Amino acid sequence: MTFVLVNGLVAGLILAAFLALCDGLFGTSTFAVLIDASYVPGLAGLPSIVELLIHLLISVVIVFFLSYFYPRERRASVKYLLYWSLAFAIAYLPFSLLSKTPMSFTAFLIWLVGHLLYTVVVAAQIERQR
Repeated sequence: MTFVLVNGLVAGLILAAFLALCDGLFGTSTFAVLIDASYVPGLAGLPSIVELLIHLLISVVIVFFLSYFYPRERRASVKYLLYWSLAFAIAYLPFSLLSKTPMSFTAFLIWLVGHLLYTVVVAAQIERQR
């Protein structure tokens, strides 16, 4: 359980920092898409730090499932991680629409690279633990 908690927090913070940095460099709003929870009933108007903590909680849950179902075979693990990355990429569209942020190809690429980074960080820690 400590593995999931620590790696969920670390990977989630790396993702948040990467998206925030890219937002500053490229003028996108991917970080806002990541932490916005205003479309969830009862969560509108939360301070950004609370929204970030919600993101980190979700990251811990994702790391739990990523590590729990992580396959033992190398070839299967690459395919498994690509499926997770595809799911993260697909999630950009609904989350962008729900958070009412402008979508662009640049923002989508930043989102994709950030989530690939997230997946690689988690996978590296899972492999290291085994």
